[in-house]
Amino acid sequence: MQTWPRLDIVIPAHPKDHHHLCRLLRSLSRQTYPIPQIRVHVITQGNSEEAKALGIQRSAGEIIGFFCTDNELIEPNFLEVMVDAASHAGIDGAYTARYAYVKTDASLSRYFALLGANDPVCWWLGKADRLSYMDTMASRTQIRSCNGRLPSLGDNGFFTRRTLIQPFVTNPTTFCSTMDLWEDIRRTNGTLTFSVVSEVSLWHRTGECLGDYLRKRWRYVNELYWNKHSIRRWRMVSSLRDWASVVGFALASLLVVPQVLVSLRGARSVKDHAWLWHSPLCFALTLLYACAMLKYLWSSLLSTVKRNSPNASSP
Repeated sequence: MQTWPRLDIVIPAHPKDHHHLCRLLRSLSRQTYPIPQIRVHVITQGNSEEAKALGIQRSAGEIIGFFCTDNELIEPNFLEVMVDAASHAGIDGAYTARYAYVKTDASLSRYFALLGANDPVCWWLGKADRLSYMDTMASRTQIRSCNGRLPSLGDNGFFTRRTLIQPFVTNPTTFCSTMDLWEDIRRTNGTLTFSVVSEVSLWHRTGECLGDYLRKRWRYVNELYWNKHSIRRWRMVSSLRDWASVVGFALASLLVVPQVLVSLRGARSVKDHAWLWHSPLCFALTLLYACAMLKYLWSSLLSTVKRNSPNASSP
């Protein structure tokens, strides 16, 4: 009989996430992984990033798995497959190659699953954490080595060894994000090797309401990206190449036609009207992110003027 390693599951949660959390926990209870070997940490303290840091610190098993409350497991052997992939020698972490495509989902959730990212800018930059259904994919698990340009690794069904990441999480209140954590590890170790699992997929309901989605992106870009820009180690836009891609994305979105062509390409791979979201969503995010950047630049300018003002108080 196989002896499975102890597994800690970390789930950041808030009271408003109760319905989604119950669905996730029910799907975890249906797993074939031995229940005595699982410890679930539902963390409600602090923001989602602080909660993840607390969960990492409280973990004691060999493997840690991260989930969002809007995740759900379809295959009963999901945990077995992912823990096995993350436990192999030389592997730093494991995640599914794709998000599950569920035809009964809201159309916006289906679009994000088909795209392989919850942000088309991330996909455009080549930093999506999952493969798009526009891409061909091998039927077996692949190994991905990263010595730069890390994908947007978050907490959607990601598994890793506790002893690898726990030493890098010393203070939950100053913990920026899991992407910064992995960038710290990459800079320390030189490279990272991930197992990209094709045998199972993760159900991610991230687009049930357009208004909620756009508000979440606004909070993300302001609070986690711009307001913490100086202390972030991983950035979505981190090089001249990235900035050139962002300009290309904005032009393609404002001109509309190039993004419509992407929708048509997607519809050829999987026939679903959810691809119609691509062009209007790219247009909306271009405006939203531009406003967020202008807001940050204006605030920085005011702060600079205030610091250099003759009336500014001396230290």
